[in-house]
Amino acid sequence: MPRNKEQNEEIRRQRKEMIMKGALKVYVEKGYAAAEIGDVAEQAGIARGLVYYYFKDKLTLFRELFLFMFEQSNKQVQMHFERNLPVPVMLESFVRSMYDNLMAQPDSFLFFMRMRHELHQLFTAEELNEWKWHRDNLNMIRETMQRGMDAGDIRSMSPQLLATQYWGAMMHGMMHLRQMNLELQEQGVSKTEIERMFHRDMEDAVASCIALVGPSSREKSSGDDKA
Repeated sequence: MPRNKEQNEEIRRQRKEMIMKGALKVYVEKGYAAAEIGDVAEQAGIARGLVYYYFKDKLTLFRELFLFMFEQSNKQVQMHFERNLPVPVMLESFVRSMYDNLMAQPDSFLFFMRMRHELHQLFTAEELNEWKWHRDNLNMIRETMQRGMDAGDIRSMSPQLLATQYWGAMMHGMMHLRQMNLELQEQGVSKTEIERMFHRDMEDAVASCIALVGPSSREKSSGDDKA
């Protein structure tokens, strides 16, 4: 029985998704220069020729992978900070979600750690000048910081600086957790013990990020005086 247009589109979507997942796995393991279409096909579990059917060459494939990852990141940040919740709650839950994703989706974290060194191999200087993935994410967080300052819920200072510091603290926490996880695995530590130590350090990392954005001691004293 012939497939209809909707069925063909669904098959196309599923195959491209398989290829994207395969390309991500290959990229975080080998980087762009060493990656081969055959590696991607093997990871995706499909024929090499099928990869070429959807992507004319390696450059096209990995450019689309990068753009897809940037788009997903922007969507995740936007959806999180558009919620109608107190700013401190959103800031803490965002850090927790990022740390949880580190364990659930380590390839995504490794992608964003690696991709900065290879952008110039996939995109022109003009394209990179217009690249705004990180800027859009920081702007969304900056706007959230401003709302929190206006409400008196977080530290009063440059919202741009605070957003940058918050992001940096979160990323340093992720790098520590990732490295700790790898070292414990190499030492043969049990999975249960690794998870216990991961969550212990995760709680400390979350607390550090939130302490960074909390009201200063001067602002707390001022609030107590008003009360």
